[in-house]
Amino acid sequence: MTRIFLVEDHLLMRQGLRAALDRIPSLEVAGEAESGERALEVLLAPEAAGSLPGVVVMDIGLPGISGIETTRRLKEAHPSLRILMFTVHQLEDEIFAAFSSGADGYCLKDSDVDSLLLGIQAVSLGSLYVDPRIAHLAIRRILSSPEPGPESPLSPRETEVLRLLAEGRPNREIASELDISLSTVKAHIQSILVKLSATTRADAAVKAFRKGWL
Repeated sequence: MTRIFLVEDHLLMRQGLRAALDRIPSLEVAGEAESGERALEVLLAPEAAGSLPGVVVMDIGLPGISGIETTRRLKEAHPSLRILMFTVHQLEDEIFAAFSSGADGYCLKDSDVDSLLLGIQAVSLGSLYVDPRIAHLAIRRILSSPEPGPESPLSPRETEVLRLLAEGRPNREIASELDISLSTVKAHIQSILVKLSATTRADAAVKAFRKGWL
């Protein structure tokens, strides 16, 4: 059971999120806040230290203290707290600021419930999650200075596939670009995830960029 804490200033959106997540047996909405100030008050209270949620779903555009600043303060106090940004913002600067503040994932509000659940699952397991539609922006901006690492475990073709994934290209477009079948693309992606111990495509791309393999 993953405990969720919602931080969202719009009541209808917050109620809709709670209703959607409450229908998932493996999730429990353990609390909510309508502002960054309230989230900090609840989650930084001494009595909350022993019962922190598994994932905080955080809006960026909060009144008063922004979601980015709220995330920074929460991460300073509880580095292990997992935070998934849930927002309409798709600007590169907003994405960069969110991850710089310590966010573990970034999901767009026009996503379907399955995409939100994928983001929650990924960050709760310790992985980075980036909405596939903006993954190329996040990777290009955040990981512009890769760390030196060992030799890549990926084959040249797997590296080509991962590079196209990092650009936000869909499977069919990758198959056409590389003149290979769709099933071959899927097989390469599965191999990439296994070799990089990644749970999502964005997670795999991030790890490869950090090691200088892309």
